[in-house]
Amino acid sequence: MMIGPMNTIKAHLLTGGLTLLVGAILVAVWMHLYPLDIPRLARVDIGRLVAYQQQSLVQRIKPGLDAQEQAKLFEEAKAFGTRLDTALDQVSRECRCALINTAALLKTSDTRIPELTEQVAQVAGLSLPAPLAK
Repeated sequence: MMIGPMNTIKAHLLTGGLTLLVGAILVAVWMHLYPLDIPRLARVDIGRLVAYQQQSLVQRIKPGLDAQEQAKLFEEAKAFGTRLDTALDQVSRECRCALINTAALLKTSDTRIPELTEQVAQVAGLSLPAPLAK
């Protein structure tokens, strides 16, 4: 029995089609078993946290402040930086997400990116006033 050129082309097309189908099925199974791990994002308004802390320190500065009280304020400012860094790490671990400074977002109307400034403030030991409506 002799195989003609048309039968050879059909065989190649059938083999190629089945190969693509099996490959697509394998990719679908792989994607189902090992989904892409897209990092989650959350927003934190670092500027608001720092401004609140600065305002708190400025209110405590009085004329005639002695060196010991000045040193205490300076140490509190340094400690705030450490507390803020620790709070950011903790909140990031808890939400299993990457935190982005709100100022870094140029424009977004996506409400699916949660705002975690209040949680960071709470962990850092700050009691922020309610944000002003925009």
